[in-house]
Amino acid sequence: MLGAIVGDIIGSRFEFNNHRSKDFDLFDDGCFATDDSIMTFAVAKAIMEATKVKNPDSQGYDHDFHALLSDLTVKYMQEIGRKYPNCGFGVMFYRWIFSDSPEPYNSFGNGAAMRVSAAGFAAADEWAAEQLAETVTAVTHNHEEGIKGATATAVAIYFARKGATKGEIRERIVRDFYPLDFKINDIRASYHFNETCQETVPQAIECFLESTSFEDAIRTAISLGGDSDTIAAITGAIADAYYGVPDDIKVKALSYLDEELLAIYNDWQEFAPSNDEQFRVLTKYIGKLTDRTMIDDHLVNYMAYFPFTEFEAEWIGSEFAHPQYGEILASMGLELKINQIADQDVSNLDAEQVLALITAAFRHDHFNEGVLVEYFRVGAMLKWLKRLKDIDWQKHPRSITEVELQLGGMGGYDTYRVLITDNKAIFSMDILNYGDSEGSTGEKENIVAIRHALEELHFEYWLSDYPQEGEMLVCDGEQWSLTVKYDDGTELNIGGDNTYPEKWNDLLDFFGIDYEDLEDE
Repeated sequence: MLGAIVGDIIGSRFEFNNHRSKDFDLFDDGCFATDDSIMTFAVAKAIMEATKVKNPDSQGYDHDFHALLSDLTVKYMQEIGRKYPNCGFGVMFYRWIFSDSPEPYNSFGNGAAMRVSAAGFAAADEWAAEQLAETVTAVTHNHEEGIKGATATAVAIYFARKGATKGEIRERIVRDFYPLDFKINDIRASYHFNETCQETVPQAIECFLESTSFEDAIRTAISLGGDSDTIAAITGAIADAYYGVPDDIKVKALSYLDEELLAIYNDWQEFAPSNDEQFRVLTKYIGKLTDRTMIDDHLVNYMAYFPFTEFEAEWIGSEFAHPQYGEILASMGLELKINQIADQDVSNLDAEQVLALITAAFRHDHFNEGVLVEYFRVGAMLKWLKRLKDIDWQKHPRSITEVELQLGGMGGYDTYRVLITDNKAIFSMDILNYGDSEGSTGEKENIVAIRHALEELHFEYWLSDYPQEGEMLVCDGEQWSLTVKYDDGTELNIGGDNTYPEKWNDLLDFFGIDYEDLEDE
């Protein structure tokens, strides 16, 4: 959500004074939080309050939840908005803010998308992102194009947050929302100010998709011109989910907020903590660098589906390439030879050393075209990315407190769960046609062993989604979902459709599930 605030503040001074270049100071005395930021905070507060009253973990996003969220969205948009009457509201929205009987007014303005980012960050799955977006939008912008713009933005944020590649995000947006059949450089000269969703949301999404970093995304959005603060807010929200907001930009942007807005921001940080993993633009590819298995043990070789071109572009566009990689290799006693670099033990290497190895692999390919693929084939790239993920996770030590696995299909689901505290581990099962069962252990050594067994599965390496791949598609078969919770509030939500990740059978073994019997069902 912070990315939307940053984009709005940076873009505030360019809304009516466009700057069609990436060359400018990000902040100056003319910057301020406009209506885009004010309403973003209002929507965030409504989502937090609705979740507190009707916990969707236990009840789901049901009708009562959405009814409450709708009411709270109106309440906080009016309550907070009336405190900032000069923040830049449009005429119709201004009337709505101060109305005693606020009703939706069939708008398709881009205000629908600029305020919706909290929905994408709060959602546990894609469906929830869409539903949350529609609920918080329809209180004013109930035109189909308004809801479409907000939903597209929330879905893009959700996908970026869950580790989708830019190619996957583009594919999702093109499939159901906008064609994205242009490039920013091609439209910049002719693009004009427009406040509709259909003429700003696609452009804002494209600004993100063409970016190489959070800052580059914001600069690209500003350089397009038009409704600069809103385009940058939409772009910034997606870029935040994908890259994260650099600390220096975060600190400066927050300095423009007053105490009330800062309080909402701090509450949001507790509600939906930011992902501060430094290397996530690279480590999200870990799950794509492992073979997946499908029904009947059909193996999906990652080399056939891995997006090599996109990964290479991600690396080249990042700031991770190490200019002194040769010196670091020499200090490690390595030469630019694949057997030495690929075989290097990384278990105790720091980030600088790992990045030097990856840089060396790319440079090696520059001198010997085609050798980069070999680093992938022998598992070296996977090993390096896993080490970077470990380094990120070791910054904030955490312990697993709950794992819930659901297996099933059209006929229903079996549920397996373990809850772990310092004093007890409780196992429970809810099996279709057999009922519930529960068992526990209070032995310290058993609790330690249980937690260790789960940690060895490295859920943090897994993709968030394992769809069917290849030609062997199954109409029903088995769907599954996995929720992993940690004591620092981190929660991983993973699912699949007849396709399974690395160490899947180890997870089944942990819960005592006979996977051979599952295959026979």
